[in-house]
Amino acid sequence: MTVTLREFLSYLGPGFVISVAYMDPGNWATNISGGAKFGPALLWVIVLASVMAMGIQIVAAKLGIATGKGVAELCRERFSRPVVLVLWVAAELAMIATDMAEIIGAAIGFSLVFSLPLPAGAVLAGVSSFALLGIRTAHRRGFRWVELTVMSLVGVISLAFVFELVLAQPTAGQIASGLTPTIPNASALYVAIGILGATVMPHSVYLHPYIVQDRRTRLIERDGDSESVHRRHFNLERIDTVVALFGAMFVNAAMLLVAAAALQGTGIRTLTEAYVTLSGVFDQHASLAFGIALIAAGLSSSLVATMAGQTVMDGFLDLNVNVWLRRSVTLVPSLAVVAAGFDPTAVLVASQVALSFELPFVLVPLLWFTREADLMGGFRNGPTTSRLLGVVIGVISVLNAWLLYTTLIG
Repeated sequence: MTVTLREFLSYLGPGFVISVAYMDPGNWATNISGGAKFGPALLWVIVLASVMAMGIQIVAAKLGIATGKGVAELCRERFSRPVVLVLWVAAELAMIATDMAEIIGAAIGFSLVFSLPLPAGAVLAGVSSFALLGIRTAHRRGFRWVELTVMSLVGVISLAFVFELVLAQPTAGQIASGLTPTIPNASALYVAIGILGATVMPHSVYLHPYIVQDRRTRLIERDGDSESVHRRHFNLERIDTVVALFGAMFVNAAMLLVAAAALQGTGIRTLTEAYVTLSGVFDQHASLAFGIALIAAGLSSSLVATMAGQTVMDGFLDLNVNVWLRRSVTLVPSLAVVAAGFDPTAVLVASQVALSFELPFVLVPLLWFTREADLMGGFRNGPTTSRLLGVVIGVISVLNAWLLYTTLIG
């Protein structure tokens, strides 16, 4: 497959939109906790989690390219009404939990950077999320402006952690030790499971088949509706996904390494404490970069979560709700939680636990649909792909169930 640089760059985008789900504020808590408690020892877990995520997102993109439809829409068409309603309710709860984590994460960032009370930071995060949504609605001819906006925010996050890594100066030996699979103790096992279990976000799986449709439609109009056209699209989208999620892996790894260098042994438990401690260990620029990156992560993730929520409702119910109305409704729980005075870090953790409920509801249908020859045609999963995806789904589901059980019981 011969591809020019210009063509390759034109295909970069959907993977980066999806990648923000892997560096949202919920992930920050587990990465910083892992680095602060165990140094670089759990770096290999982030790499393993990222590889698993790449596989699942590639299959999700393949479903959209092969069928022109997403998981939610196919569930509506192929499952009974009661099953569809159960899947929709589970998905909507996951969307609320996701959006809550993103808004609260951005609120923490605003409150830290601008020295604001958390409620004021939450209001600023809400207003900013509406501003970003304006980009989505102002450019109805395609998602390219959305993709470029999200890619810019991902760039901000990445540059911030490049700066943090320069300050932290991890050695090659520390990185190598972190890439060697090891679990220091039972407590480290819990954190490792948290990193693995929170890897795949349900909304990213629902959204990925949808956001490849813009290019799919343009390719069909230009080159016709053939398997070779879709195969080329899929091959380029696969590269886009790997590049984007490799970038997300770098950000997550950088978080853990910075925490290992600056926070290990300090007993840090919250993002606010991490922000303050970074300033003491390095300088105020380190804290500022941390806060700005947290704002970028929260706002970009909030935009993506709103888009995913619209996809879920449209797919399961064939109901296209105005995106501004949906943004307004989903913002209310986040603002209410902040106004009630709940601990923001505890809310972030709770949102990740809530998301563990939804994963089997989206991953099992994804595997089911991509195994059907009448649906996928030449894009049907091969036996090896299905087995590997089944193992990954099984591992993630079991780990999330265990995490949920220990969180509620413990």
